[in-house]
Amino acid sequence: MELAKILIVEDDLSFANLIQHQLEMLHFDSNDVLIVTSLSDAKLAREEFQPDVVLLDLGISDSSGINTYEAIHKMYEFASIIILSGLNDHALALEIVSKGAQDYLLKTEINAQLLDKTIRYSMLRRSFRLSIFNSEQKYKDVFNRSPFPVLRLVGKSLIIAMANPAALSLYQVTEEEIIGKSIYWFNYFKDQKIEIEIDQSFAKQRLRQTTLNGLEIVNEIVINKLEREEETYIALVIDRTEELKFEKQKFDVITQAEEREKKKIARELHDGLGQQLVLLNLLFQNITPKQEEEAQFKDISSLLQSSIRSIKEIAYALNPPELEHGFLNAIDRFANRINSIGEIKFIVKIQKGIDEKSLDNVDRINLFRVIQELINNTLKHSQATEMTFVMEKSSDQIFISLEDNGIGFDIETAQSGMGMQNIQYRMKMSNIKCEYNSKIGTGVKVRMTINS
Repeated sequence: MELAKILIVEDDLSFANLIQHQLEMLHFDSNDVLIVTSLSDAKLAREEFQPDVVLLDLGISDSSGINTYEAIHKMYEFASIIILSGLNDHALALEIVSKGAQDYLLKTEINAQLLDKTIRYSMLRRSFRLSIFNSEQKYKDVFNRSPFPVLRLVGKSLIIAMANPAALSLYQVTEEEIIGKSIYWFNYFKDQKIEIEIDQSFAKQRLRQTTLNGLEIVNEIVINKLEREEETYIALVIDRTEELKFEKQKFDVITQAEEREKKKIARELHDGLGQQLVLLNLLFQNITPKQEEEAQFKDISSLLQSSIRSIKEIAYALNPPELEHGFLNAIDRFANRINSIGEIKFIVKIQKGIDEKSLDNVDRINLFRVIQELINNTLKHSQATEMTFVMEKSSDQIFISLEDNGIGFDIETAQSGMGMQNIQYRMKMSNIKCEYNSKIGTGVKVRMTINS
């Protein structure tokens, strides 16, 4: 028999001594077997004696029934408890086994061989139970001591079942406040979801969230599915707030520098090269060509006029003066300039109630640059005869749609181009969400969502 300490909790000393004798026959050391007759004695014995197995009579001098089991289980959490049952409490013994006791023995049937087998099996189960406990404890230690926020999520709604201290700190909550809530409970935009396919073991998504105290944070949620538990996940939460704040500040500095440089170049083109071309054109107009030179003079005059227009267009694109009087004014003037050319009809529809104050929290310069680039792409490549700009709003978002009736394009090919990459970068830094809908021959529809 494997060495083990046995505690016999039985107030019938003659029966207890009988069991002790049978254990000695099985080669248990008498020093490893202890008899107590009450819960109070068992409590005192706990200070010096930690049993591997407890042989427990439910009806003892100071306790009875299920209360006896619960008290002993609380005292000796890792011991295997075997119920010593009389015929009259057979059903109760079965119930207690279902609650966690290892086994039960009828007192009238106990013999050395049965006792040997029961103790062996209980010791084996105890070994398995301790291994599982140690494994779970290691898992909990790794989970709780991680310097990164970690959550255990269950179900399709990603309900938080466990949260480590780093996660509690990030969301500024207590364990009681976070357990049972969905990860989406912290979302700034409640419609944001993490898409997890049935056969997918890994998912990653960036969510704009808030702490319990209302502090806005941006988190990258990395989710791994646990293999042996259905719809159970471990989620690593990476706080990207400061990183994105730094990127936004860097982007703002670069954007401001770009805008200053664009204004400088626009002034140089308009006041320098542009004025020189205008002067050259005036001087040229004062020259009277010979009859055989009239055709050449006409071509040169046309080229000068075209160059002057191009310079003005470039200067305007670099520094639209209307933008200084507001985004809506700039869009309206932009539309008028396009319509005045006559090559394409540009329609502007702005929802009633939208004004410049509606855009107070919007990066208007970059938004205008994005729209400007999208419209210029349409003018250059779409072969469209009509384009529509629609601007709408909800309580906390602005929606802008640009739609044309041109030849369309392959989205995947276009998104790899430098122009589209620049647009996407500006959108990312200005927190503009964008959806493209196009294919060859069907025109283009672009829908932007901006948080206001």
